Amino acid sequence: MKERVIGIDWIRAIACLSVVWVHSITRVTSMYEMSTTSLQIAKLVQLTFIFATPMFVMISIYILSYSYKDSAPKGFWKKRILYILIPYFTISVLYSLYYNLITGFSFEYFAGMLRQYILLSGWSGYFILIIFQFYILHFLFNRYQHKVNPYFISAIAIVINILYNYYVSFLPPPNEALELLWHQYGRLLFPGWIAFFVVAYYAGRYTKQWKNFLSKAGPGLIVMTIFLLLYSYYNEYVGNLMVVSSRRNDILLYTIFLFLSFLYITASFKTVPVLVKLISKYSFAIYLLHFMFIDIFARFQPFELSAIAFAVLAFFFAVISCIVFAWIVKWIPKSSLLIGLIPRKKSSRDT
Repeated sequence: MKERVIGIDWIRAIACLSVVWVHSITRVTSMYEMSTTSLQIAKLVQLTFIFATPMFVMISIYILSYSYKDSAPKGFWKKRILYILIPYFTISVLYSLYYNLITGFSFEYFAGMLRQYILLSGWSGYFILIIFQFYILHFLFNRYQHKVNPYFISAIAIVINILYNYYVSFLPPPNEALELLWHQYGRLLFPGWIAFFVVAYYAGRYTKQWKNFLSKAGPGLIVMTIFLLLYSYYNEYVGNLMVVSSRRNDILLYTIFLFLSFLYITASFKTVPVLVKLISKYSFAIYLLHFMFIDIFARFQPFELSAIAFAVLAFFFAVISCIVFAWIVKWIPKSSLLIGLIPRKKSSRDT
């Protein structure tokens, strides 16, 4: 049996909490009248934590590469379709029902929400569709990776990713018929995430070699991470890049170096605290459900709150509510089709 990589629990928990924090701030900026300075500070905080989704993708690929170095084992695809892909659809239905209930039920509105969530991937669960592309790519890499130089492939992947992001973000589609593909589905296609995949793939496959590399290069990686974060601040400040998005090329490089820095920092950790384990265990459910609980908090908050108080309390409310909701639901048979596979004390499988 493979040795458990303790650092992954830490990184998963950090990425999970970061996405909730970013969306809590997003809700604040849409609800509160804010000064230009306050809005700028909110954007900078979001930029700091916007690595969440690509980091989640990198964690998934790292674990995949670390665990499966050849072909897919028996049951691999069945498990991932049942417990990862199916929740993409069931949680989409849940969100559509929720928004229908609070706005007054309408079949047309419900159908429109389903289209927005399922067909247009207009919610944070879109990362599931990206990961499934990388499942396929992973096993192709396993077959041919020994024939190519990892450094060359990594460099090519980063260049492709940067060019793709620029092309899709700043240039119009070559044809009007491609408008939907360009602006809506462009973020879902694997070339826009290929650098994250390649770095995580090699880090997971060659764990020992990377450990040696990180032990020497770790401090430099941390310095580079800080520099890239400050560079993203600069781009925001001077107006080079005004959109807070993980698809920005400065954030792409920041996320990669941050991921490697996290691997370096956590390599010396011997244990995982109970709270980190808990968040890591429920991370999939938190990632999929948190936006709904932020919305519930915003609609039904019992008293007036300042912008900062709202962001902090919405964050804690969403995280705790997701964990409680998932813990209750996981005891229902076949609930894994809704919230993913969460281990139970008695059994980790549905009955």
